[in-house]
Amino acid sequence: MLHRLRPTSFVALLLPLPLLLAACGGGSNASVSSGFSGSSNPLATVDQIAAEKLAITLVRAPAVITAKAALRAQWLAAAQKVGGVSAESLTNLDEAVDEAVYSSALSLAALASGNPQAISILAAPHTWFGTSVPGSRVAFDNPDTIYRRTALDATATYTVSGQAGSPAPVDFNFSLYSTTNATLANIAPDQLATNADGNYSITLDAATSGTGNHIQLASGTGSLFVRDTVSEWGKQQFNSVQFKRTSGTAPTAKTHDELITALATSIQTTSGGAAFTTYNALGHAQANNTLPAPSLGGTGGRLANQAATYSAFDLTDDQALVITVGLGGAKYFIAPAYGRWLITTDYINHTQTLNNAQSVANPDGTYTYVVSPKDPGVYNWVDTVGLHQGFLNLRWQGLPATTTNGGPSASVQLVKLSDLKSVLPATTKFVSNAERQAQLDARAASYASRYAS
Repeated sequence: MLHRLRPTSFVALLLPLPLLLAACGGGSNASVSSGFSGSSNPLATVDQIAAEKLAITLVRAPAVITAKAALRAQWLAAAQKVGGVSAESLTNLDEAVDEAVYSSALSLAALASGNPQAISILAAPHTWFGTSVPGSRVAFDNPDTIYRRTALDATATYTVSGQAGSPAPVDFNFSLYSTTNATLANIAPDQLATNADGNYSITLDAATSGTGNHIQLASGTGSLFVRDTVSEWGKQQFNSVQFKRTSGTAPTAKTHDELITALATSIQTTSGGAAFTTYNALGHAQANNTLPAPSLGGTGGRLANQAATYSAFDLTDDQALVITVGLGGAKYFIAPAYGRWLITTDYINHTQTLNNAQSVANPDGTYTYVVSPKDPGVYNWVDTVGLHQGFLNLRWQGLPATTTNGGPSASVQLVKLSDLKSVLPATTKFVSNAERQAQLDARAASYASRYAS
């Protein structure tokens, strides 16, 4: 059946999928992703590893390096116009631009053959199978979520199949996007039918109705975006995903030079700067160190059934934000801190992001976090990793069908670190240096399996 939800916003990738598809020739014929690499890791597919290696060669091309400089200038101009740019922020600008360009290259590499491929994007740098893979983070990445996306042809037919992880992700969604990144349909965990072994298969075609797991490819279809979100790293397992085209006309394969031209051309257009400009302005839509009310929906491809807030912080060494959130019945919540260029930095070795499973709850079920550049000695510390300016993007997923306790909520207070104890709940968990290190060691160990070979 077709599951329709209202249009919403996620983060548009640097290079929109319709443009990528055009660059690769459009069209389709019956083909299948080339499957797994021999690893039990569902992310470690042959296609994934090949796309990562191809993308590395694409971003090294002189034409792409030239285009990247133009993108950097666009970002810098947008930031100077809205929010300003500190000397500290400039120290990680190049890293963020590099990751954005690699994200586009990875998306392009995934479409190079014309076969639909389940390629993971928006990831931190990692090393596996003998390759050091650059980061592909852009515009409010979530370290708890694996993002896999493929362009679709509305005149073709497809199946998406795989096996649900065990234990399953806390939330996962199959979202059909239009060419403008509006949500046309979404299948959430409670809507996906699986067999006793956790296997599933979804059909995508132009039929107005279907049996079982079905998504209608309506006019204006652009892509399928698959998100798996885990709150317990190393325990909950990502789903395996394979895309197969069952009818359509195959595009002509592109040469390496043609891929470079397509990537460089796309970066030099306004599309690259537009995503940063939009979300930079959104984060500065209210005063620094404040939070808007959580909202459901928006523009640009955000998960349809997700509530979120966007805001900017500006802190000194002796300041902190104390944030208290109510889940409103959500199964999942995350409090992530981002740098000036909308991406995380080192969330593996720092508590730069904390979800509800990684946090200590208050007795009433709410959660209180301290956001600061310096360690406040609180277990629920959202570490900005030394950055004094950046963004917050609080998110709630797995929301109930009906509002619970008034729905998701969030409040914030700017305080001096010396005044923390006077505003924190009496039950707040504080940690010693040794306890903090144990928390960080456990965090890094739980992440390690994600890119195990």
